[in-house]
Amino acid sequence: MFLGGDGAEVDWIIGYDPPPEKFQLKLEQILKGEDTFKSVGDAFAKNPKDAAMAFKLARKWGDRFDETKSKDYYRKVVALDPHGKSGNYTQEWSKVTASFTEYAELALATPSRREAKQDMAPIRAFLAKYPKGPLLKDAWSRMNDYYAYQAPKEEAAKFFPEYAAKFPEDQGVIESWLARIIRDKEPIDKGIELAQKLETLTRMNPNPSINQQLAEVYDLKGDKAKTEELFGKDFMEGQVQNLAYNLISYANFWIGQDTNKDSALAMAETALKLEPDNAYFKQQVAGLYIKMSQEPKALVLFGPSYVQKNMADANALYGYARFWSQQGKNLDSALVAAKKMIEINSKSYYFWSTLADVHSKMKKHPEAIKAAEKAVELAEGPVKENMKRNLEKIKTAAGRK
Repeated sequence: MFLGGDGAEVDWIIGYDPPPEKFQLKLEQILKGEDTFKSVGDAFAKNPKDAAMAFKLARKWGDRFDETKSKDYYRKVVALDPHGKSGNYTQEWSKVTASFTEYAELALATPSRREAKQDMAPIRAFLAKYPKGPLLKDAWSRMNDYYAYQAPKEEAAKFFPEYAAKFPEDQGVIESWLARIIRDKEPIDKGIELAQKLETLTRMNPNPSINQQLAEVYDLKGDKAKTEELFGKDFMEGQVQNLAYNLISYANFWIGQDTNKDSALAMAETALKLEPDNAYFKQQVAGLYIKMSQEPKALVLFGPSYVQKNMADANALYGYARFWSQQGKNLDSALVAAKKMIEINSKSYYFWSTLADVHSKMKKHPEAIKAAEKAVELAEGPVKENMKRNLEKIKTAAGRK
C-alpha cells in the first residue's frame, strides 16, 4: 500500500512475482505517478466521460478484490461506451485482446464466488451477444469455475458434455470434467473414457498432477494395476530422471552461452543429487566443471576413485576412458581404465578404438596405431570404415611427430 503525504491512498500492489527488477520498475512508476489509483482517479474526476479511465479504476478495485467498487466502475464503462469504441485491453496472462466494454460486460455477468447458488444466466446472455468474441473461452471457463466446484452434480452432469463439445480438443476441459467425476465418484465409465483420452494427449509429456487424476479414476474402477502404472513408483522415478536430464540440458545451454553460469552449475549439481549413481550425470557435471576451470572438482567426482569402484565393469571403464580422452586430461588414469576394459572384453572394436585414442592423446603413437589396427580388424559393416578413418588419423598424427 502506498500513501501520499496527506494519508490518502496513492496505489497498491497485490502479490509478488519475480524477477525483483519488475517490482522495482513498478515502484518507480508509482513514484512518478504513472497509472496509479490516484492519478487515474484524478483523471476520471476531471473527465467523468472517459471510459478508459473508468476501466482502469474498475481493474484497480478488482486487483484489490473489492467486487462492489470494481463492478460500479465496469457499469460506468458500459454506460459511457455501449458499443466498445473507446479502446481495447489485452489481458496479461492470456494475451487476449478485447474492447474495454466487452471485458466490462463479462465482469458484470460473472457472479460473485461468495454466492453459494450462482446464476449463470448473465454469462449465457453474454455468450449469446458475443458468440464468436475473443472472450468466448474466458466466459466458458468462468462457468466452469462454478460447475466444477459448487454446482450440484446433476447440474454439472449437464454442463460438462456441453463444455467439452464446445472445446473438444482442450486438455484443460477434459481435466476439469474428470476432476468433477472423481469428486462425485460417478459416472465411472465416462471417467475412464476421459482418462484414456487424457493419457493419449499427455503420453509424450506426462504430468504428475494429471497422472494422479488418471490414477484416481482407475482406482475408483478398482483397476489397481493401471493405478500403479499411471502413478506408481516407476512413473515417479521416471519423472525424477526426466527432471535431471532437463537440468543438465539447461546447464549445458547456459555454460555454452558463457552466461548465467552460477545458476547453470547449481542446476547441474541438483541433477547429480537426483541421480547420484548414474554415470552419464557424473560425466556431464565433470565436463561442466572442466569448462569452468574447476578440474579438481571434476577429478573428485569422476576421477581415479571411480575407476577403482568399477574395475569389474567394462562399460563403466569405457565411458570413463572415452570421457577423459576427449578432454585430453587425466590420461594416466584413463589409460588404466582402457587397459582394464580390454582385459575384460578384448572382442569389442570400440574398446580398442578408445584405447587407441588414449594412447594417441598421450603421444604413444606406436601403441595407438597397434590398438587402432585391432579395432579395424574387429569391426564389421559400415563401422569398419569409421575405424579405418580413425587409424589414418592416428597415423597422420604419428607422422607429424
